[in-house]
Amino acid sequence: MTHTVEELLDVVYRHYPRRVPYEDPGRVQTEEDRRLVDARRRAGADSERWLGMLRRLREQFPENEIDNLSVHLMTGSHDACYSGSLYLPKVAGEDRHTIEFRVSFLAPYYIVYSSRLVDDPEELERERTLRSTPPRAVTIFVHDTVYILPAWVGKLVRLIKPELIESPSIEDKPTRQVVCFDPSPGEQPYATGIAQEIEATWGYARMPPEIGGVVVPDVATNLRCPGEATLYDCLFSDAR
Repeated sequence: MTHTVEELLDVVYRHYPRRVPYEDPGRVQTEEDRRLVDARRRAGADSERWLGMLRRLREQFPENEIDNLSVHLMTGSHDACYSGSLYLPKVAGEDRHTIEFRVSFLAPYYIVYSSRLVDDPEELERERTLRSTPPRAVTIFVHDTVYILPAWVGKLVRLIKPELIESPSIEDKPTRQVVCFDPSPGEQPYATGIAQEIEATWGYARMPPEIGGVVVPDVATNLRCPGEATLYDCLFSDAR
């Protein structure tokens, strides 16, 4: 780290207005927000280094899919970094396993971490319990029209036209994300290869979790309210 926390906070405050909620219509008129949007658009237009690095990573890891998550930057919509994902094989209980990498264009830092989307048995059981509780209302479809009616009406409809009743479903399994900045032995070769490629391309330093996790109390991001946003959220992405 070549910057203090105070210096990084100064970078944040140049690009995020203080004490302005994200949904405030006047936010887009602030100098800070315009500065951030301009930085995103410049990064989107000047993406050759990023795209070249992704090509080299695909050559280095030909058996792994690598996604470019930064195609939106030219719209100026969100993020303060280039974002990519390298997919790893899933094991039982996992819906997704990736090595995520982010390269900030507001400060000379990057992060690499593992992300696993895993089944959440406790939440699944909770949803099953809720579905086993007699509902107070039912959803009924008649052609293209949806009706929400009292449960006692649903009982009558079920006797006459059961096909109109919406069936409970648990197809969308509850999941939770597990993020780790300390790669496992199986993840280490990928994390190391990505980090080396980033440093060779940009010369940036990795931002350690104890710095990235510092809360910036008076700014908001797309997904974080004031009091929740961290340096990671502001200098990289809040979609972790």
